[in-house]
Amino acid sequence: MSEIFPTIKIIQKDYTRENGTRNVFLRLTINRKSKYFPINVYVNPDYFSSGFENPVSRSDPDHGEKNILIDYYYIKAKKILFEYRIHNKVLIFSRFIQDFNNISFGSNSFYDFSDKQTELLKGILAPNTIKNYKSQLDKLKEFRAELSFNDIDMDFITAFEGYIKKSKGNNKNTVIKSIKVIKTFLNRAVDRGVIKENPIRGYKLGMIEGNREFLTAIELNSIEKLYYENELKPGKSNVLRYFLFSCYTGLRYQDIKELRFRDIINNEYISIQMMKTKEYVNIPLISKAKDLIPGKGFANQNVFKVLTDQPTNRYLKDIMITAGIQKKISFHCARHTFATISKSLGIDYDVISKILGHTDIKTTKIYTRYELDFLSKEMEKWNK
Repeated sequence: MSEIFPTIKIIQKDYTRENGTRNVFLRLTINRKSKYFPINVYVNPDYFSSGFENPVSRSDPDHGEKNILIDYYYIKAKKILFEYRIHNKVLIFSRFIQDFNNISFGSNSFYDFSDKQTELLKGILAPNTIKNYKSQLDKLKEFRAELSFNDIDMDFITAFEGYIKKSKGNNKNTVIKSIKVIKTFLNRAVDRGVIKENPIRGYKLGMIEGNREFLTAIELNSIEKLYYENELKPGKSNVLRYFLFSCYTGLRYQDIKELRFRDIINNEYISIQMMKTKEYVNIPLISKAKDLIPGKGFANQNVFKVLTDQPTNRYLKDIMITAGIQKKISFHCARHTFATISKSLGIDYDVISKILGHTDIKTTKIYTRYELDFLSKEMEKWNK
């Protein structure tokens, strides 16, 4: 017996509403079994002819709009059947429903797909990651208001790179971050069968390591002393408190912000799922970190009163000036400080990596910078 391919047809069913109209349905038939999918276009049965190109007759005052809607849904359904047939994939009703409800199916728009994926990833990825995706896509939309998958190739990426370097003044690292987001969505499109292959898979995502600032042990002691001298204004003292806590635990800003008293187990260690990576970590608390924890609070209460990132970094800048530290220190430098000093104390990379929640030890090695004094002492071993 020859294979029977799925079919689709526009029909009306028997139920008539009080105003005399009936809903229009897509009838999908697979292996002689049919299911009906309402498209919420209501037509008087006297004005409807199933199977015709324009099923709604001119007798219906809204025939034009209704025929356009019916045509849209019919063409989309036919595209789904066509895609499964040419790729020799088995179509079942649940897959049809999934594809039919996907607003991006059949669209060649890169923006339709990436915007939809960004919404789907909310609650899965960290809020800052979603924010970065949207920011990078907005930048891309400034360069090209409409963008199809067919438009994207190595020449397009080269042109976009030139645009954000010249018009936005982006450095190489920022450029790479922008293109990395594009590559991420292209890979997701491949995984979901929207496109066959990533057109920029050959683009190499290099990265300039850059100058990752951190505090030396001496500098860390100086701002700790500044905190306990109680000469700072309350706002700055508060910021310095949770900044120091980050220096002693390696927690990111977002994790400090979301830290609850329930996450501190027996006042001995922190047990949390990190916001960015979703990795679960256990961080032993050293005595200096314990001293910075406010008095007991409710289980769901925030441990620290964390300001938004801009005022936090503004206060940190003032604090460093007060402490006589001539470095551009942002909150994220606390994480680098923790990693660097931990390594200088002889703590193993694997331990540091576990505490920081890194899945790749290479990432940890980027974070850890030996202090010059420590390097000198180590090199001195050659002279012994």
